[in-house]
Amino acid sequence: MSGIISGLLGAFFPPLPEPLDEVEPGKTAVVRGRVLPRDLLRSPLSGAECIYYRYTVENWRRSTLIGTAGGGFWQLAEHDEAIVEFYIQDGNTRAVVSPYQAQVEPRRGVAPRTIDLGLAERRAQELVIAPGDLIEVVGSVDRVDDLFDDGRDYRGSPTVLCLRAPPGGSILVRILQAG
Repeated sequence: MSGIISGLLGAFFPPLPEPLDEVEPGKTAVVRGRVLPRDLLRSPLSGAECIYYRYTVENWRRSTLIGTAGGGFWQLAEHDEAIVEFYIQDGNTRAVVSPYQAQVEPRRGVAPRTIDLGLAERRAQELVIAPGDLIEVVGSVDRVDDLFDDGRDYRGSPTVLCLRAPPGGSILVRILQAG
């Protein structure tokens, strides 16, 4: 019974984000910050440079059944989703976000944008996370050596914070504000 109660409490009263410079390795943390790219993807639908994209393309199909509302339905024709490793920055502190087992969800008010494909019987939507977007990440905190961090000086330690999925779980990336 306590699992149901804690689940409901967590849904109605989610944990507040912690400053990134105060999170502790070995624990789960909720952090907020801006996206800094390590690599960039290009969305196949719009060509937008991003660290994450998800899109759907649907075709209008006429129905052969008599009496159906609207005379047809939208049928999924194509969809894709991809994410790359990136940094989250909070003030002067940043951490690598490992996207393995990532679940990406937009916060209420952030919606996929409609992409005009130029055809009345074809529609598309796309959700992207671009450099500079405000996100919240819920994940397990660890320390890793980041030899490819071009933001550190050559004498600085390569060890940085890393947010990743806990064993057997997933890391949550929530889009708070898209550019």
